Amino acid sequence: MKPLKYILLSCCVLAAGCDDFLVENPETSVSNTGVYNSLTSANAVLTGCYGLMQSQNCYSFNYLHVLSASSGMGVSIKQNDVNLTSMNILPSDVNVSNVYNGTYKTIMVANDIIKGMDTSILPASVEKNRIHGEAYFIRALSYFNLVRLFGKVSLITEPVTSYDNAHVARTEVDVVYKQILSDLQKAWELMPEKADKEEGHPYKYAAKALRAKVYLTLAGDDENSEYWQLCYNDALDVKEHGEYQLVRPYANLFGSPNKNNAESIFEIQFSATASDGRMTETTFPVGHELMDKIPTQGKSWGKTRPNQIAFDQFDVNDPRREASFVYGKYENIYEKGKDKNVWLYPSPESNADENSVFKKGDSEYAAWKKYYDPMMTARSTNANFVYMRYADVLLMLAEAANELPDHQSEAYGYLNLVLDRAADANGDGVRDNNTETVPEAVDESVSKEQLRERIFRERLKEFTGECDEWYTVRRRGESYLKMIMQEHNDRIDEIFKNGKLREFVYKYNITDDNVKKNMLLPFPQDEITRNENISQEEQNFGY
Repeated sequence: MKPLKYILLSCCVLAAGCDDFLVENPETSVSNTGVYNSLTSANAVLTGCYGLMQSQNCYSFNYLHVLSASSGMGVSIKQNDVNLTSMNILPSDVNVSNVYNGTYKTIMVANDIIKGMDTSILPASVEKNRIHGEAYFIRALSYFNLVRLFGKVSLITEPVTSYDNAHVARTEVDVVYKQILSDLQKAWELMPEKADKEEGHPYKYAAKALRAKVYLTLAGDDENSEYWQLCYNDALDVKEHGEYQLVRPYANLFGSPNKNNAESIFEIQFSATASDGRMTETTFPVGHELMDKIPTQGKSWGKTRPNQIAFDQFDVNDPRREASFVYGKYENIYEKGKDKNVWLYPSPESNADENSVFKKGDSEYAAWKKYYDPMMTARSTNANFVYMRYADVLLMLAEAANELPDHQSEAYGYLNLVLDRAADANGDGVRDNNTETVPEAVDESVSKEQLRERIFRERLKEFTGECDEWYTVRRRGESYLKMIMQEHNDRIDEIFKNGKLREFVYKYNITDDNVKKNMLLPFPQDEITRNENISQEEQNFGY
């Protein structure tokens, strides 16, 4: 008999989290009757659910790290991540397992809230519906991540209270998507309008925005899919009624000073005093001067980086490049003399002389700037993880309209809304056609096929470092992932003409089987070992 790990899913300790998951311990759990008959305690459980999303196994670290390093547009500069970065991931990879396990911990608590609110004797109210609706939203979002990353996953929609119902077989992908759509419909019905939302929490149009993205994903690369129209309908409704706005300039979207802004649809909330967000620590190089309040160099290490094509895709005059990256050179506040000036990509190594130094395992890459926190004093950051923002809705609307004959002419305008904001470097709300020319706007001289490609490329630029790349380069099929892998290899060949790669620089194996394999992450080996209804033969292709 396979070993079963247990979770203490007590409502008293939800905010603290725990190391194992799935089975509730009845001896220590508080009765649902008591918890969910009080708005105060029910809201505390919801806060605990968000606390699990803030954990290291979710958005604090592992989600960002896995999706960035293995996307085809990122890298890790740590030796123990070589398989992750080179797209040769092992089923035993602890980072991948952590993402899987951390997401299910969140789902288990969401299940408990949904069940508890279903049977609660509390009278109907905006607050009761908000708690209930946000739990549906969290569960839908969590399963949406899992099904895209792993394919078939165990669909669990009730609190797990016994050994017998803790072992759930992998569920067909279409069934998981059906549940996601059902949950988002309930979230839409229950979540409040903007006027009644809680600070830092999503409101009802977040459910419709996420549903549009689910439909976009289901459409895949099928020009005749019914899901293009469904995506268009939801995205248009969000645009017309959701009250979201594009923030100008683009640089004002990111970092701890710009949390929960007008463009935000859903953010994972972080505070250096209340949560352990590590995004700043893992994306900024050691001792970067923007993080000058960190007292010791061990609290900033820049493990998770963009690869060369992620940086090179930007025109030098695109304001998003400056807003998204630290590059060229930076000053290490822990060093003195010439050693403090560290060479970063794309500066040539020849610059690393009397003016700067080449730092092995660091200088081969630029770094993402989007998790900037000028107040960070230790490891934990005050910057939020932005899961979804309004620009995503506009790009979905452009992409869906482009695939629909009756709406194709609209697509240019939706894309240009995003491009004009990107070009508006001074943030005055108007693109100056003399000085703010990059990125270029599009017009109807661009064909449907060219516009489809342009939208794909703009997604990679607009959301660089935000974990959207992993999904974007796979959503339309293997040919897109293969193209990105080939572009990466070609750029490495250009940089290292002698064929001798430096440490932490990798090329991808671009066989058809390896591309197909990397469309999904490996199903975690520890879950196969633990779950009696999942066998080794069910491992994802190629692993």
